[in-house]
Amino acid sequence: MQVLINGSFWAEPDVGSGQYLHGLVRWLPRVAPQHRYILLTPSLASAVPPPPHGVKLLRVRPPSTRLGANLAKLAFEQLTLPWAVQRLTDRREPAVLFVPYFASPFYAPVPVVTTVGDIIPLILPEYRGGLHVRAYMSLVRRTVRHSKHVLTFSMRSRDDIVTHLRMPSARVTPVLLAAGDQYQPGDKEAARVEVARRYGLTEPFIYYVGGLDARKNLTVLLQAFALLRARGVRATLAIAGRLLGHDRRLFPDLDGLIAELELTTAVRRIHVPTEDGPLLYQACTVFAFPSRYEGFGLPPLEAMACGAPVVVSNASSLPEVVGPAAIRVPPDDVVGWVAALARVLGDERLRAELEAQGLAQAARFSYRQVARETIAVLEAVASA
Repeated sequence: MQVLINGSFWAEPDVGSGQYLHGLVRWLPRVAPQHRYILLTPSLASAVPPPPHGVKLLRVRPPSTRLGANLAKLAFEQLTLPWAVQRLTDRREPAVLFVPYFASPFYAPVPVVTTVGDIIPLILPEYRGGLHVRAYMSLVRRTVRHSKHVLTFSMRSRDDIVTHLRMPSARVTPVLLAAGDQYQPGDKEAARVEVARRYGLTEPFIYYVGGLDARKNLTVLLQAFALLRARGVRATLAIAGRLLGHDRRLFPDLDGLIAELELTTAVRRIHVPTEDGPLLYQACTVFAFPSRYEGFGLPPLEAMACGAPVVVSNASSLPEVVGPAAIRVPPDDVVGWVAALARVLGDERLRAELEAQGLAQAARFSYRQVARETIAVLEAVASA
């Protein structure tokens, strides 16, 4: 079987879609070496990493080099990618086109399998964006119905896709994600010393990493932290994440709230490069993730894989990710967040229990398993 893969995000290994693509492409030829894998990337992408053994990389020329970034992306997805697939396939060998993000082509000469991680813009109105974003979403919600099968990252996302995209449930399969191989437990004391040196975090700290947009629910975390401090709990809250916009409907004024709650000296906004990610998880006293909605929710899984005690909201897909290995709190229950964080901060035995349970839970997820479940769907579609 020939597996042709949309490699748009191959040159972006640090973003979510790029991490997923790299994890899969690394493992697909290991779990199913009998197939031929071709990774198709836009030729204008810079600094394209080499593919792993068993995968051929082809750079595809766009119809024009004068297109802006958005039009070039659309042209690759809808025109140049299907044309390239047409040239590379024949009827003597089964073939399938795998699109690892929400952008399946309207037409393709072979069956298409598309991964839809989440459909947040279709569920949360404030995320629908401007005219260009709405037009693009209108297109891809139609083209995805031409896919023979859709993969997603959780049962919750599967249910949302069936409901909002009107896809038959038999054509949507959840394949749960995994943390990258770099997320491993380490020497906690050594990690704390290094984090104190690099980031100035010298006392026990609650850690959050992720987006700073409204659905991440950081206002509740800040309110809970303020109540903890008022009780005399000595801890710092470290928030890692980039502000990607200034629309107050999407991006609350966190700095203003921090000042209003008199937390200026107790909250640290930090930038954590990818290579330091495991270090912060290993060093934190507790990892907090109060998000209201996630297609999967990778940070809690990464945290557990590094041995961090985890407190998460009990919303959307997060219970599927953490199972019984984390403390779960309703996202809007500020008092509940105070109680949960206070318990973990003040109870060394509880932290040890959560660490052990989290490591066991994280071990259930691997890219080997993601690749096995993905190739099973690709084989079924290609042979149908």
